[in-house]
Amino acid sequence: MAADLTLAGIVVSLSIIISGLMIGFGKTIGSKRLEHFGEEELVQSAINAALVGAYAAIISIASEVSKGIAEGQTCVAGDAIENLRCVFSTTSADTFTLLTQAINLHQVVSYYQSITLEFATFTIQPMSHLSSIQSILGGQILTLQALLTLSQLQVQLLAFFAPQLLTFFLPVGLIFRAFFSTRKLGGFLIALSIGIYLFYPAFILIFPAPQLNATIANLTNMTNNSLYTTVPILDLNDNYAIAGRFDNMTTGDFTGDLTLATQQISASIASLSMFVMLAPLFSILVTVIFIKEVTDIFGGEFFFAVSSI
Repeated sequence: MAADLTLAGIVVSLSIIISGLMIGFGKTIGSKRLEHFGEEELVQSAINAALVGAYAAIISIASEVSKGIAEGQTCVAGDAIENLRCVFSTTSADTFTLLTQAINLHQVVSYYQSITLEFATFTIQPMSHLSSIQSILGGQILTLQALLTLSQLQVQLLAFFAPQLLTFFLPVGLIFRAFFSTRKLGGFLIALSIGIYLFYPAFILIFPAPQLNATIANLTNMTNNSLYTTVPILDLNDNYAIAGRFDNMTTGDFTGDLTLATQQISASIASLSMFVMLAPLFSILVTVIFIKEVTDIFGGEFFFAVSSI
């Protein structure tokens, strides 16, 4: 960070010197156009010098504002973007646990749904009606896997951007803003670093974090229920032993518990979708609007910078 700031100071100093030379050279050769261009660049150089001089204050203020955003919903000691990464890490761990329990339940349902009892005069598949629940659980497992991937993607992106925004992108933006040819890109990088550091985590943290513990506990109790455990392999040839197990499962309301479990998983998926998908999309929209407006303030051009990148 110190090296980047030193380089920014050197670039700003050179831009001031070059602006003065352009003004003097314009007056010497009688070129009003060159003289006015040098004066405009001198003004911009003064603004750049003020930004470089206020660099430490900008970081300090941004850090305090970011910590204030995270106040009341602190996951770790730190700023908002660190807290958001912590929240997504916790959500990913809970989602993985829920996914594991859903897979275990799907295996139990698939096991019993496929069992066929063969008697002397007839054949019956007592749990064939579980095929619909098996399909529902299969779809829910795929959805949970997709949400887990999105949650982990957020963790990886935040891990990359968190230490870079104020220590790399902001100083580089100050350097680029000192040159006429890269001023638009420089203004964009300054706005990008501030927008992602403050606005992106702020508008995600206003959404409630998913609470999956109750669903995980209920699924765990169900898969560990002695009435619903799978039949030992040695008993699979004993139709009467399996029929007795089915009677016990009916007594325990296996179908009713499965229906309740799928409803709980659906509610958890809805909660996860809102936090992992809708909240980032909403936050990105607000952040992009902020970046566009601040880019214009710093003399940049949002669409030009995006197309250049």
